[in-house]
Amino acid sequence: MRVMARIILVASLLVAVACGGGSNPNAPSEETLAGTWKATRAEFANASNPGQRVEIVALGTTLTLTLDPGGTYTQKITDPGEAGQTTTGTWSSSKDVLTLRPAGISGNTQFDMSMAGSTLTLSGGHVLFDVNGDGRDEEAILNLALTRQ
Repeated sequence: MRVMARIILVASLLVAVACGGGSNPNAPSEETLAGTWKATRAEFANASNPGQRVEIVALGTTLTLTLDPGGTYTQKITDPGEAGQTTTGTWSSSKDVLTLRPAGISGNTQFDMSMAGSTLTLSGGHVLFDVNGDGRDEEAILNLALTRQ
């Protein structure tokens, strides 16, 4: 499975859907977001057929996202039995949206975000991913649940 290569596309190929607009007084600040987060759930849903889904953490993939206070990030993804792959770039947040901008690539990925305790939920990131296993990437929606490490 080429999950690692496809996940790297998460941060580099499409601009995601931004949040619906309202202000969230409980939205996490950039200071609160800074730290290392490990995915407990990373689900891709086919944008044109939301019933087609794949959850890669259940398949043994690990995804760690480190948000540095200075506005840079490091994402490490490791599929079972393979060497990890790392992506770096910059990040920012506003209201309840987290934006990741990978280094050396135009575009960004935006997620609606919420935080409860030590769990950060990111949803609605538009990416390319082979959700249906046909060997071709299709537009997908990425939803993540991460816990602070």
